[in-house]
Amino acid sequence: MSRTSGKIALLAGAVAWASVGTPVQAQAQEAASVAIEAPLEAVAVDEPVPTVDMKTAAAAARDARDRDAAADADGASSEDLAQLASMAYEVEDWAGARRLIDQAIALAPGQGSLYRLKAYIAAATGDNDGVLAAAAQALQADPHDAESLQLQATGRAKAGDVAGALDGYAAALAAGGHGANLFRNYLYLLDQQHDDARLLAVHAAYEAAYRDDPGGTGTHADIPFHAAQAHYRLGQPRQALARIEQAIALSPQVAGYYSSRAMALHALGQSSQSLADDGRAMQLAPKEPQYPYNRGVTRLALNDLDGALADFRASLALGKDDADTWLNIGATEDRRGRTREALAAYDRALALAPGDPKVTTNRLSLLRRQGKGDTAKAAAQAAALPAVNQAQLLFNQGLAQSQAGQWQAAAELYAQAVRLDPGLDIAWLNLGAAQARMGQQQRALDTFNDYIARVPHEPMALLNRATVLHALGDDAAAEQDLLRAVQLEPGNLDTQQRLANHYGQTGQVDKARRYYEQLVALPGNRAPDAFINYTALLLQEGANRQAAVVAAAGVERFPQDYGLRVNLANALGDSGQHARAEAAYRAAMRLQPKRLDAHYNLGNLYLQSLKQPAKAVQEYRTALQLQSDPDLDAAARAEQRMSVHLNLASALADTGDIRAARAALQVAMDEAPQDYRPWFNRAGLALSAGEAEAAVPDFQAAWTRLDARQQAQPPSAQADPDLLEHAGYLLFHLGRTGEAAIRMQQLLQAQPDNVEAQRNYGFMLLDLGRPQDARQLFEQAFTREPDEVDGWLGLLACAMLGNDTAHLARLKQQFAQRFDGRYRLDDELPTHLMQREGYWYSDRFLALWRQLLAAG
Repeated sequence: MSRTSGKIALLAGAVAWASVGTPVQAQAQEAASVAIEAPLEAVAVDEPVPTVDMKTAAAAARDARDRDAAADADGASSEDLAQLASMAYEVEDWAGARRLIDQAIALAPGQGSLYRLKAYIAAATGDNDGVLAAAAQALQADPHDAESLQLQATGRAKAGDVAGALDGYAAALAAGGHGANLFRNYLYLLDQQHDDARLLAVHAAYEAAYRDDPGGTGTHADIPFHAAQAHYRLGQPRQALARIEQAIALSPQVAGYYSSRAMALHALGQSSQSLADDGRAMQLAPKEPQYPYNRGVTRLALNDLDGALADFRASLALGKDDADTWLNIGATEDRRGRTREALAAYDRALALAPGDPKVTTNRLSLLRRQGKGDTAKAAAQAAALPAVNQAQLLFNQGLAQSQAGQWQAAAELYAQAVRLDPGLDIAWLNLGAAQARMGQQQRALDTFNDYIARVPHEPMALLNRATVLHALGDDAAAEQDLLRAVQLEPGNLDTQQRLANHYGQTGQVDKARRYYEQLVALPGNRAPDAFINYTALLLQEGANRQAAVVAAAGVERFPQDYGLRVNLANALGDSGQHARAEAAYRAAMRLQPKRLDAHYNLGNLYLQSLKQPAKAVQEYRTALQLQSDPDLDAAARAEQRMSVHLNLASALADTGDIRAARAALQVAMDEAPQDYRPWFNRAGLALSAGEAEAAVPDFQAAWTRLDARQQAQPPSAQADPDLLEHAGYLLFHLGRTGEAAIRMQQLLQAQPDNVEAQRNYGFMLLDLGRPQDARQLFEQAFTREPDEVDGWLGLLACAMLGNDTAHLARLKQQFAQRFDGRYRLDDELPTHLMQREGYWYSDRFLALWRQLLAAG
């Protein structure tokens, strides 16, 4: 029977942990840790006061001419005086302009256009009271004069009468006003008030006016900028991005526009592009503290803690010494594990903004995780928070439970959070994720369905639902969700990569390759994930040399990426370039000296390909002293360490140090007492040593744990192929061959090309007296792996049982030619394989083999 002793761990770490796929959960960071206060301040019109177009004003004055217009003592008409006033205005002779317009009004006090010109003159001299008085007199003559209504509205805005100003701009618009300054000032004021729905309605009116009269309406960059601000605040980053790009096209040197685009890109998950725009804003305005602050927020979301902290401190140095900056410094220090510094930062934030709920939420979250602080006082502080912040606090606790692998506790906390604040989107996403991690796929699907019914255009929800649908076997629906997410965010390369990954998982390799080829070829692809996962796909398909080419291209573009270095080494090792693979692993270790992945995979290379188990032992032992990927949750980190323990034991066994191998397995048992694999492998060591009876208790202990794990899975959960295979081995070793055969049959239904399972199932069927069925399995396996000696034993046994002497004679001749003396076809061949190469055969098969050879 195929190898089982000491071989359960997946020694060939081809993809290892460097090529991390996208997790089910939408991993949020600590609640208020990303504390952007909506968009940046408006980068708009310096003062919302339009300048006068004197040609227009003069024309308006001429319109007031009457055949019987009065004249002064020198014979000058009101029209003449208005024209002179306009000329004085143009040369900034304010006193002369004021004197002349007053003379014109004295001659024609009923002409509204003269008062309008007087209002312009007053505005030029900063006489806001004069603007309001003159505009009011102009409106007495013509209450629907759009220009005078606009002048009055601007005067009210400067006087602090926001409501009156907004009413005035609305009246001017209704009266037919359509000049750029009207829209600029109206939108500016609405932006300041965050009256977003009304702002977008006014912007739509601007677009209509511009279509009707482009020359008369005009374009200015701040008009689409204000619309972008409104879209961003309304949670519409895609629309915000389109508007801000219009603003940048019109005014490419305004720093604030790049910062606003960076925020929209960040919200869309395009963080690399976001960082580039933040950098551009900082170049254009190096003394503006908001821009390093915003870049720090993005870096914090990317878990670039050193970069984020440097940006927040730069913002402080430039003068942004406020609660939000200290809140983010605290969040950064918290994630760095520097509890004292985090608490000090939160305390500084509270000193600047006493009782700030965001800061209080983060501070309480930290104290609860650390088990510190006055419990009663903390409970009172939490109870005093607004409901939305209490929900954030519960979410933070749930996130901590998720990171510890406590999915049930996490789900309960997320559920409480959404009950308190149904608008806490990230809690809905993580609730569904936690349910999925517990195997409650249908409940997770219900959660995502409910959320998407309310928020149909949220790509992250569609991505997560796609993962659940895939787990439920509905790949067609999963694909539709992924395609919809790509449609919603056509520029989001991460979303496209998820679709490519889905095609790879579902066997649509050609589609996956096409997407990956596009992604790695894009010059704007600033994230290494496409290279990492494309390499992983190629390795899984056995295209090892192509995988090495793709990984090498990725390393050239992203030389500091650890995951790419590890996958390059994996590809080189799998394609037989062992010396280059070893060098690539060493290069990865220099990049991340505290990470265990490269050491683990190098140990696999030494153990499997180079047959140097002593060197493998050294790498595995080093790996156990190092850290897992910090983005993995507790369960995944524990799984990594178990893999290292199991492979260390295998390597020690291969060096002949069985005692040390057993000790390594004991350490694994102590770390994870409910994991069946160390018990299984220790039983395998006993079998290899010829201690069959000593193996039985460990096999029984392994079965007890494996069975408990299977029983804990919900009935709706899909069977894990690895668990089916291992259950089959365990039951076979325990003499429960019929049950073992059922497991192997189920496994082959899920994995019809699993060659090792075909051979092992064949041996089980031989023990059950079904040689014809067994022969079919051995022949299927043989066509795929004709050099596997284990399969030859099965074929020979079936031929001898079938009394097919001619076929048997050919098989014996072919056996001798293929193995050329390496193996002898005698009674002791199965025993030799068991003692020397880690195979195992049942007593029933050993007896059958001897009988068949004796008879033949």
